[in-house]
Amino acid sequence: MPNLLSLESLESDRAFVEKQREKASSDRWGTSKTMWDQRLSDINQKIGELKSKPATHASVALIFDGLPVIGQGDIRLDFSTEALASYQKIVAASLAMQQDVEIAAKGRVKGAEKSKLYIRDIVRGSMGFILEELTGRQSDMFATPLKNAVEDSTKLIGSLSSADGEGFLEAIAETPPRLVGALQKFTKVLRDAGATTRIVGDVYKVSLGLAEINQLSERFSDVAVSEEQLLLEGVLLGILPDSREFELQLLESAGTLKGLVSEDLTLRYVTDAGFKEQLLLRPVKARLTLTKTARHGSVIKQQMVLEGLDPNDTRDLLSK
Repeated sequence: MPNLLSLESLESDRAFVEKQREKASSDRWGTSKTMWDQRLSDINQKIGELKSKPATHASVALIFDGLPVIGQGDIRLDFSTEALASYQKIVAASLAMQQDVEIAAKGRVKGAEKSKLYIRDIVRGSMGFILEELTGRQSDMFATPLKNAVEDSTKLIGSLSSADGEGFLEAIAETPPRLVGALQKFTKVLRDAGATTRIVGDVYKVSLGLAEINQLSERFSDVAVSEEQLLLEGVLLGILPDSREFELQLLESAGTLKGLVSEDLTLRYVTDAGFKEQLLLRPVKARLTLTKTARHGSVIKQQMVLEGLDPNDTRDLLSK
């Protein structure tokens, strides 16, 4: 169970025990008060342990309310399936961003299998799900990448929800388009269903009521994510394997293009000396993916990824 959710439960228990302890003060023999003292000591010890030993694996609770929820034990299957699936896509994109993996606007996210969360339990007294990553027998000393991705996702959702209009745009400008699209989808699922949610992790938590969801949905409606495939000719000036960046000198003195390099292309460039030799400082045809985040038609962020390279021996580009 997420630490913050456990702390909420323990603090609620502590408040109850403290009230019972006060009532027991009038007990002539003091046995009742002693019992509640012991219970309070146990609760305080558990709270102290939770605060001093942060969890290292991903654990997050998604708690829903609103029209899809009936009472405290029933929720529409179609809504819960779509809501959990769209949240999983947020985490997958967040993990890819954390690991500097290029993310296309559509299709499968590379490394998405490492972002999988599993339903471990339901939240008692509410309608929600506890999602966790699979863990091995040996405990990790430090937070796993997936735990960091889950916490980063909750923090980002909270920041977008609480930001003013300008702050929202600034945050979107720093967010990869694929993650923006996943956030759009999650917000739309909640709004279309008339649902609200609480997202509670180990470090961050956020509550999205109808007002916050409507505001996020309206702001996201002005944002569009698009993807375009490009084929350009030029001279490859170099690829930096560590940072996975490239430089391409374009034709007709059109300047130099810079951007990211796909993982597959970087690996081939580094391991295949012949492939590198026929491309470096030579005429090439470059296959690229340009992903844009735009608002009212104005681009606020774009990402260029070099997907493939082929020799272009038909053009003496170096003479240009």
